[in-house]
Amino acid sequence: MKIANLKSGERFFIGLLFEDKILNLTKAILMYSSIYEKNLRYVEKIDDILYMDNLQEYLNKVQDFIFEHNLIYSLTEEKYKFLPPIIKPQKILALGRNYVEHAKELGHKVPREPVFFSKSPSSLIAHEEEIVYPNFLTRVDPEVELGVIIKKRGKYIKEENAMDYVLGYTVVNDVTARDMQAEDFSNTNPWFRSKSFDTFCPVGPYLVLKEGIKDPHNLNIELRVNGEMRQKDNTKNMIFKIPQIISYISKHLTLQAGDIIATGTPSGISPIYPGDTVECIVEKVGVLRNEVVNEDL
Repeated sequence: MKIANLKSGERFFIGLLFEDKILNLTKAILMYSSIYEKNLRYVEKIDDILYMDNLQEYLNKVQDFIFEHNLIYSLTEEKYKFLPPIIKPQKILALGRNYVEHAKELGHKVPREPVFFSKSPSSLIAHEEEIVYPNFLTRVDPEVELGVIIKKRGKYIKEENAMDYVLGYTVVNDVTARDMQAEDFSNTNPWFRSKSFDTFCPVGPYLVLKEGIKDPHNLNIELRVNGEMRQKDNTKNMIFKIPQIISYISKHLTLQAGDIIATGTPSGISPIYPGDTVECIVEKVGVLRNEVVNEDL
């Protein structure tokens, strides 16, 4: 099941992808709850339903309700824009050097334990929004990554229980000011500023609930710029798998519902420029597309 945060005019709603249509899931939930769940509060974004236990089961019931009552036509939305699948995450965390060849191309040793860093939540943008290229930078690289969305609070999570904390998956573009990052590497400074410019974290377009992906460690992943292949790999080649990542991070930080974890990028990094169109593709999850524009001061 693929769901998305959407906006039409001033109206926010959750969309459900059905074949090639976007259905208004918010409206369907309202109709369903008026009959079966009278105490359910109004929901207009995915952030509002993170708290729900058995979310997949509940949404399956709503989807069945749509089909049983032949509501597909009345729920189809024609005009909308995408918002990030989580609009206000507390944290955006990302793995560095989690594919062997990527670590090597940056001149680093393969890590013995996960290397993670944060991106500012203010860098978050949605599918089809513009990546703004700051005028003073000389090299900016996109990085395609499988994103993991956390569904509940957790600390000191054991690896064997880690997948219980996963709500689902999305596509992340970990845009990086590579020139600035290289400077910070040489001065042993943190990576935060090179990763956190406004618009440097496109995410989306969909959240695929965990139950819809049988094996997140066997997904083809690729990045294209203006249609040209730049990165291509498979998530089976991640050094640290999702349970290891979640367990390790939770030793240092308390994970919260809605936190986004980008699981690392494969080799093939290369620069982008204003005028380029970047497509990040993760099998069974989606295609995240963004154009690059000059900073307008």
